[in-house]
Amino acid sequence: MLVLSNEEIQKLLPMRECIDVLEAMYRDLANEKALGSPRVDNIAPTRHEGGYYAFKHMGGIWPARGIQALRINSDILTHPVVAGKPRRVKVPAAGGRWVGLVALFSTETGELLALFPDGVAQRMRVGAANGLAARFLARADASSVALIGTGWQAGAQLMAIRCVRDVKRVKVYSPSAANRDAFVAQAKADRVEIAAVASAEECVRDADIILSATSSLVRTIEPAWLVPSVHASCIKTQEVDAEVLRRCDRVIVHQRGQAKQIDNILPGTPNLAEEPKNGWWSEPGTRVADYPDLPMLVAGRAVGRERRDEVTCFVNNVGLGLQFAALGSLILEKARAAGVGHDLPREWFTESVHP
Repeated sequence: MLVLSNEEIQKLLPMRECIDVLEAMYRDLANEKALGSPRVDNIAPTRHEGGYYAFKHMGGIWPARGIQALRINSDILTHPVVAGKPRRVKVPAAGGRWVGLVALFSTETGELLALFPDGVAQRMRVGAANGLAARFLARADASSVALIGTGWQAGAQLMAIRCVRDVKRVKVYSPSAANRDAFVAQAKADRVEIAAVASAEECVRDADIILSATSSLVRTIEPAWLVPSVHASCIKTQEVDAEVLRRCDRVIVHQRGQAKQIDNILPGTPNLAEEPKNGWWSEPGTRVADYPDLPMLVAGRAVGRERRDEVTCFVNNVGLGLQFAALGSLILEKARAAGVGHDLPREWFTESVHP
């Protein structure tokens, strides 16, 4: 049984390979050759002031790789207001660190094959999904990118779009000037032609592609920004709304069969944010199920961009545990080939009695 760190995984996972392995997995999912399980959040009180406890689990089986993945998070969550907008923020309460794990099981023997933190895999699977959608939806000659957000996920969005389009210019905006400058410095170290700007309006001006990658619980993409031929994408349902989607000629969601996660909330849990249970995803005409999803797009059952002047949008509305089976299989393959990780005895994770 192989134990890996985020640092080891980061060295093993080129974004381009992540995009390619997800494409193969989505094709199998569309053809009923893979199976995902819903995300479930168990929510209860915690002694952390202003927070609550959340235990999240999700998974999926990809028979082509013989892998079942289980992703879990054990979190203290808060909802601070940043620059006038509410956000969902995890507190590093475990000695200044967070708790998220991925377990990979063999569908041939049932045994646990690998265990690793979910941070890098989570970042790469979100970026890769949006990058894969852009491969089908963005103009072939799109070269200028507007990036709203400068956090962990924003970096992955930048990596992914550079894998699928010849990006020549990037503008980035977030409310914090310090965060913008730090993000630009890192991107320039990776040889990206990038500039920080002081407003979202300046960021999106003349952009071929608009990427939103924030923790915002309210709209971050404005309808007026969606001019002919632009492609937009987001990583949360709340970053767009019905007005934005109705402005688009073509919308693809990540997964149409699971609009929102399942919340099991212990009665009396304090500090929960007023996240709407209903929104554009439940309104007639913009329901998630009204749109084709990424597996359908990859499998050729939904149409990508057809005209240059189309306004297209990809909404990464919900994560899939199955993504961790895909990326996990790639991580395991590359780790074994490179001799990376700590190999522990299988006897520690199996038993001699019938459970």
